[in-house]
Amino acid sequence: MSRLLLPCLLLLPAGCGGESRDEPLSLSVTAEQWRVHEVNRQLAIALHNNGPAPVQVKRVEPVLPSFEGEAPAGTDAVLPAGGLRVDVPVPFGTGGCVPTQAAPSQVIVDARPEGATDWQRVTLDLPDPNPLLDKLLAIDCAAQRVRESVTLRFGAWQDLGAGGVRGSLVAERTAAATGTIRVTELDGNVLYRLAFPGAAEATVTAASPAAAIDIVVTPLRCDPHAFAEVKKPFEFPVHVALDDAEPLVSTVPVDDDDKSALDTMLRRICKVP
Repeated sequence: MSRLLLPCLLLLPAGCGGESRDEPLSLSVTAEQWRVHEVNRQLAIALHNNGPAPVQVKRVEPVLPSFEGEAPAGTDAVLPAGGLRVDVPVPFGTGGCVPTQAAPSQVIVDARPEGATDWQRVTLDLPDPNPLLDKLLAIDCAAQRVRESVTLRFGAWQDLGAGGVRGSLVAERTAAATGTIRVTELDGNVLYRLAFPGAAEATVTAASPAAAIDIVVTPLRCDPHAFAEVKKPFEFPVHVALDDAEPLVSTVPVDDDDKSALDTMLRRICKVP
């Protein structure tokens, strides 16, 4: 599994961050994102203690100017000496589209050498430019542009028995949209296979502001491992092109009725209680 490591090293002399006379801290931090953090919209702030004694950490706060809604996380982590890593998941919020490159960002950590009395608050700069934050910003920007131009939803579902369920992807142009919007691709996921009885693409314009793509959904796999390990059972990626630009990847909103129809079909055909 791939990951992006963004190192930042801080050597903190005794007394820095306050009047503490405790031993100096030698900390480094990386920002990572594993699959589970993608699902939960979190960053894994990986803390390393490069000093000679264990370090206690009670709070980690991302400072991400290009994102709104990032939040600190309390923790009782103890960082062993010798550079061993301890991950602290933190929410990173939602990115905007201006600018398109993430602004310089930091991580604020409240820490102290184990056994010390005073907490030290230290600010660690993440590298700039920052490939991971740029990637997350681009994803959120694409989703925002799609939402502003077109409304996507699944239509009513028809039970086909052993043949799965029949439905449609409905695309409706918003009042703020300009130009032509093309839905170029709709994908299934690890549990659901999509088939298209007709055209697998749709185009909406000012003259034709709504269009639908007929779909039939059946189980892709029924093994217990898939049910136990799937992280995003109702995520259906959709590719939307605005005018002649390259398609942007978003996801189709899935409401409770959609989830019920799909889950009921899957469990019936796969014979899962």
